[in-house]
Amino acid sequence: MTDLSIVICTYDRPASLEATLKSCLAQTNALGLSIEIVVVDNHPSGSAQAVVEGLAADARWPLRYVTELTRNMSTLRNRGFAEARGRLAALIDDDEIAAPDWLDQLVGALREADADMAVGPRQAVFAGEPPPYDPKGAQFVRIFDLPDGAIIPLTEPSGKPRYGMGTGNSLFDLSRCFPDGEPAMREAFGDAGGEDAELFIRLYREGRRIVWAARAVVTETVAPHRTAVTYRLIRARREAQHYVSIYLDVTPRPRLTWAILMAKGFAQVIVGFVLSVITFEFGSQRRLRGRALMEHGLGKLLWKRAVGYIAEPSFNRAT
Repeated sequence: MTDLSIVICTYDRPASLEATLKSCLAQTNALGLSIEIVVVDNHPSGSAQAVVEGLAADARWPLRYVTELTRNMSTLRNRGFAEARGRLAALIDDDEIAAPDWLDQLVGALREADADMAVGPRQAVFAGEPPPYDPKGAQFVRIFDLPDGAIIPLTEPSGKPRYGMGTGNSLFDLSRCFPDGEPAMREAFGDAGGEDAELFIRLYREGRRIVWAARAVVTETVAPHRTAVTYRLIRARREAQHYVSIYLDVTPRPRLTWAILMAKGFAQVIVGFVLSVITFEFGSQRRLRGRALMEHGLGKLLWKRAVGYIAEPSFNRAT
């Protein structure tokens, strides 16, 4: 019987996927878990197949390759959950490298807290230097100011989200989170994005507990195009759209909440514009604060005009 399934959804990143898989296969597994690895390929070319098959022959655990070609992140991740044969499902992105004790720390935190889900920190390494607008790279990491083993308060009592979380470096007890075998993620969020943040908040509001596993570390390699100012600005707008969509979906007073969010968005646009002007930020590669604030405001005001999928270059080739 399989205790845990590592699920990796991938799209045309064979080189980084190989590094991710090798880090998963190198887990210390001090807990003695029965493990499998499932790779769900979303690219029409099947670019991950050769990588998976190349590692599967000598892999210490079963390594399976499946395809899901629907361009919807909810559908893709739901396929990963459905393919998992373990009671636990650990999710890691195809550009993340797991520390050797990643699974031990993630599962250990879940068991110690008797929680339903666990998430760990994401560190960042850059192809070169961090961007000048963020020399410490703080925008590219996930580190919560919480003690190890703390239960994460995902929302305020009003339903307002406190944290927006992705599924990279997360662990789910499938029988406790999805007792009736229902799909994990809502397909309505899969095109516009925010499906993972919506999932965490929905489960939290249903009474599930999520624990912070501060020692379950993964490291993401940040591609150069992801540090570009234009990319960060469009991400800021999209994140604000996700925030509004999720908040309105859970608030008991949607009309009032909508009015407050629209007023806040308008104020952010004005303040961000003024700040950008007085600091000569427009066109700068070294300052981003004012323009990012503007984009957060525009994302709120234009929350129904979803940015959706952000196309990325296909340069990540295995060598």
